[in-house]
Amino acid sequence: MILRLLFIISCLFFFAPAAWGQATASGQTPPEEQNETMIDTLKRMQIKREENEHKKLLEKGTQIKEEAESLAREVKDQSSERLPHTAEKKLKEIEKFAKQIRSESGGSQDEPLDLHPTNLAEALKQLCEASERLNANLAKTSRRVVSLAVVDDATEVIQLIKILRGYLN
Repeated sequence: MILRLLFIISCLFFFAPAAWGQATASGQTPPEEQNETMIDTLKRMQIKREENEHKKLLEKGTQIKEEAESLAREVKDQSSERLPHTAEKKLKEIEKFAKQIRSESGGSQDEPLDLHPTNLAEALKQLCEASERLNANLAKTSRRVVSLAVVDDATEVIQLIKILRGYLN
């Protein structure tokens, strides 16, 4: 009886490693390795998604800057104290992008401006400066950083857009 038991135990020691080798040779991975691989893949996908979202925010910051500069050039060429009706589309786009940047950066509330512009040219100049600061601060931050400067600049752009809407024809 003891001999049979020893024989069975020795057979298990001999056949178990052989069976394990066949499982790994046939392409099957143990469940622990599958879980680790899947977790790593999910983490890489999340990092890639966050990087893409950060790139989109950078692009929106650049678009805000470009739209503000083109709006200032249009008004400068006209030498008028009113914004053309076509500027409304640009104002909406700038405001939409600034709100998206602010919400993605962790901000949510509008705060009043410290320096209120007194005329259209001053408001456009202040909008260009704020959009440049916003774009520069966005470029400085990484995808994992919450920047108070970005939130403040985006809020300032939004408030200036509200003021500029008063100058529409």
